[in-house]
Amino acid sequence: MAEKRTANLEDLFTEIEEILNHMESSEISLEDSFRLYETGMKKLKQCNDKIDKVEKKMLVINEQGELESFEG
Repeated sequence: MAEKRTANLEDLFTEIEEILNHMESSEISLEDSFRLYETGMKKLKQCNDKIDKVEKKMLVINEQGELESFEG
């Protein structure tokens, strides 16, 4: 990826799926498996960070006009 942009969750999930498909290949070397694993873990961390930001933004105003966390 030459272009430096922030990937959205769907993009990250797709990239993780592609990494998993490559890792499942019987022709992959051990070194490539470790490299892909490291890349996948970084992408999972990005997903978690994005989800955390969304959760923090999910506030609802109750009937009294007070802010409260949305816990589903």
